[in-house]
Amino acid sequence: MHADPIGDDPALPAGDDEALPTGDDGTFPTDTDLALLTGDEGLARDAPTAVVSYFVDRVDGTRTEPIADTTSVVACWGDTAVTASDPDRAAVAEDGTRATPDTEGHHWGTVCPTDDGYRAALLDRIETVGASGDVRLSTVGFPDEAFCHCDRCEERFAASGFSTWAGWRANVVTDVVADAATRVDGDLSVTLFPDPYPGASRDRTGLDPAALEPHVDGFHVPLCGDYGTPYWVRTLARGFGAELGGLEADVSMQLSVAGSPADRLVDVTRMVAPHCDSVVYGTFPDDADTVVEVLERVESAE
Repeated sequence: MHADPIGDDPALPAGDDEALPTGDDGTFPTDTDLALLTGDEGLARDAPTAVVSYFVDRVDGTRTEPIADTTSVVACWGDTAVTASDPDRAAVAEDGTRATPDTEGHHWGTVCPTDDGYRAALLDRIETVGASGDVRLSTVGFPDEAFCHCDRCEERFAASGFSTWAGWRANVVTDVVADAATRVDGDLSVTLFPDPYPGASRDRTGLDPAALEPHVDGFHVPLCGDYGTPYWVRTLARGFGAELGGLEADVSMQLSVAGSPADRLVDVTRMVAPHCDSVVYGTFPDDADTVVEVLERVESAE
């Protein structure tokens, strides 16, 4: 799963430096918003952008209070504290593997999405946070296609009438997001798995953008890395632009600032911006000056 502590996707290994291409037409779209994502309260309150997302519930189980005029980001089934204190609540594969941080490929614990007690507490928390404004849900869905095969999931699938496991899992996730939408006063958005191949998000995590569309105002796509070899950013951005372009929902794409020079971030922003409504910079306080420089250069180029 994902490792970047202020993002929703891991930093990818560095590749060889290469000439960074420009955007599709060489310019920045003037209607693409530039925003900031952080887990730092001070930076969230004094951000260099008008639009700010702030982590209120994180995958390690820690919580903080929402900040006015920001989008509150809530980790849903990603909750390492719960799976550490009660490992039986973690999603489980057919071979008995649990979705916990000590399992290869999992950087946090993931609670089974059919855990009724956890679901009820999660929805109550979303309602509390949602009273303050906009909310984005992260770590939504199953940890990957191998999960979950606990007795409860097996029994519910058997009784569901669904002919496919993927269809049943997507229904479980969509039902929770639909319920969450009724509890948020502002806009609700959902973080997608960063794979735009048609059907991939649904099959891997249970997140079906078409089924979620009636219940959400936007989708968030993490494209985090160091961008040493940037072709993959443009490829994924184009793919998501095509996959989500026909839906009535805004699309934001996230770039990570840590470890990337301003020059590179400006060029990567140019690649991503034509395919989304907003570019979001995942930022630590130490990176704030880099974001300011990127913003100034992007805005002067528009």
